Amino acid sequence: MPRHQIKRDNRAAVEEEIEELEERMATYDETVLEDDENVGFNFRKILNFPVPNKINELEAIDDDAFSARKTAFFTERPIGRQEESTSEVQSSDDEDEEASSESGTEEEKRDKYDWKFWECFWFCFRQLFFSRIWIIILQFIAANYAGERFRTDAFNLADRIIEPGQSLLGDVVVRRGLLGLRRWDAQQFLFIADNHYIFEHSLAFFPGYPEVINIFRLGIQQYTLSTVGWSFPSWVLTGILSFGINMFFFHAAGMALFMVVTMITRNVKQGLLAVTVFAYNPASIFFTSAYSESMFFTLTITGFNFMLYSIRSSSYSQKMFGVMTGTFIFGLSLVVRSNGMLNAFFVAWYWCAALLWEPEKPVPDCHLLIESLAGTKNERYRREGQTRLRAFEKKRKQPRKVFRWTAPEHSRCTLVIFTILLGLFVLFIFFGPYVFMANSVAEEFCEADPHQKELVANVKRHIRMSPKIITIVDAWEKTTWCKKPRILGLVRQYYTDIQAKYWNVGLFGYWKIRKIPCFLMMLPAAILTVLAIQSAWKDVFEKKRWNNIWILTIRSDHTLHLAVHATVMLLTGIFVINAEVFTRLMFSSSPLLYIFIARYIDELTQGVSQIFIITQKFNKLFQNTPGNRFWHYTSTPGILPFFVFRRVWDDGWRGKALYIYIFGYFILGTMAHAAWLPFT
Repeated sequence: MPRHQIKRDNRAAVEEEIEELEERMATYDETVLEDDENVGFNFRKILNFPVPNKINELEAIDDDAFSARKTAFFTERPIGRQEESTSEVQSSDDEDEEASSESGTEEEKRDKYDWKFWECFWFCFRQLFFSRIWIIILQFIAANYAGERFRTDAFNLADRIIEPGQSLLGDVVVRRGLLGLRRWDAQQFLFIADNHYIFEHSLAFFPGYPEVINIFRLGIQQYTLSTVGWSFPSWVLTGILSFGINMFFFHAAGMALFMVVTMITRNVKQGLLAVTVFAYNPASIFFTSAYSESMFFTLTITGFNFMLYSIRSSSYSQKMFGVMTGTFIFGLSLVVRSNGMLNAFFVAWYWCAALLWEPEKPVPDCHLLIESLAGTKNERYRREGQTRLRAFEKKRKQPRKVFRWTAPEHSRCTLVIFTILLGLFVLFIFFGPYVFMANSVAEEFCEADPHQKELVANVKRHIRMSPKIITIVDAWEKTTWCKKPRILGLVRQYYTDIQAKYWNVGLFGYWKIRKIPCFLMMLPAAILTVLAIQSAWKDVFEKKRWNNIWILTIRSDHTLHLAVHATVMLLTGIFVINAEVFTRLMFSSSPLLYIFIARYIDELTQGVSQIFIITQKFNKLFQNTPGNRFWHYTSTPGILPFFVFRRVWDDGWRGKALYIYIFGYFILGTMAHAAWLPFT
């Protein structure tokens, strides 16, 4: 056989091998970007199994995301220094990336800002802390100025049973300094923390938050009694602990929110902006008052952290640890608030990702191409082959995940059986805390012992109680749900009965003419929710073109699942629950609104890291754009909200409406709540 024929045969074998290996590495996201078909949501396609059945795996953030060469956001430049053009900080083409990075090492060392997590956390802490200082000041002014002049007939037994003069600390701090944090539903939580469940309507308030207060109160009382022989009255410790615990959970929630937003958006700037919006959110008073919002949001956002960690893990043990821990934390949120039941959707979503996707096995080297390049004397063939080999090696090292259901090496029958068995275990982890809580509370109320019934007599010594009020003394005779059998023989069901009885919760139960102001109160939050849902929908189906539900479960860089959750919340707020609580429910149940607002502000405050600037004129224009440099955030004292930018205010009616809504509710809402006005 002629020598040139042998060479052609060898090169054909090389081409066949590399094409086969490249086909094995083909991913869904690469294929969909090459597809020229019309984009948008397609119901018939969304449930189809992905073809190809692989997806490029994403890390928590982009590789080298904090390098000045990648983004000018982390470049430290003093005000007045000339900005470099974008072309100078952009990375070079893939072919000569290594060479350019070597040559640009000194510049990168000079321009790269020494980024550390603690700097982000310190900025977040300052924003969160000083926002609470403003809340304390506003509630103090409003509560002490208004006094009791606006008080309604709402439950306020936690204050009425207090005997003034028992404690100087209590009179100064609790009954004066923190008076505005004891309004509306806070009375219910404070009373439960001191006296447990002795009234039927109190059962609508889940025990997670008051029980934590009670545990710390009992611990402090026992310690002080055993050491110094005396202790503060229960209501003093309860009032101080309710504030301290919420302060802790509020700051913890802000830090966890930064992590979640950064992982979802791949953008540290948006993470920082989201925290500042959270610090001054329209429902901010409820995160400091004796409400359960801070604890609930902390558990929810921490659950997201563990779930996002699990779907990024390459180790099976790490993945199971993350998803199991996240499931348990989401389950704990159901002990704090009833809308934690909707977190079951997030549990199912992330478990689908954990069970149906696994890391791809390593793809072998292209041995024939390597051998061919080593033996060839054709310089042109060597250059082309080396270029292709570098591209192949770069793609080979890219981590990918495989859809197990369509992978030939996996048995579908085994996967189904494993999923069913594991699903039962997941149900136990998620609903276990709620079942234990519901049964314990119901039994304590319906089958109270004589010692517990003495609490009712103690309350009657302070106030005159209406005979219509149902207490633990006559619970078995006057309630119907106490006699009902358990659901599936497992859990007592009382919540829906009590909500319908005392708060008219039910389909169209709140649709009354006199409730129109309450619907107007929720309108801005509802509009923001609709816009956030629409943005998430367009991002997935029009921008990214991922018309496949199985792909969406493993991808962490979208908010479609948050949009589905928000849709259910929105419909529930309009048609079922009390409309005025929708604002605090939305801002304490999901990071969706914070991500949406942060993205909007980010788009309006972009500098040269995001906008390709050609002329020096525009270069100078964007030189000092507030918020487009990391040092803008770290150098701020934090006493004022950082996300207030002139660019946002100048963005027509949208920017003005956003700031008026946030700060109007933050200031006026806080003062109205503290003055017993209907901001609940």
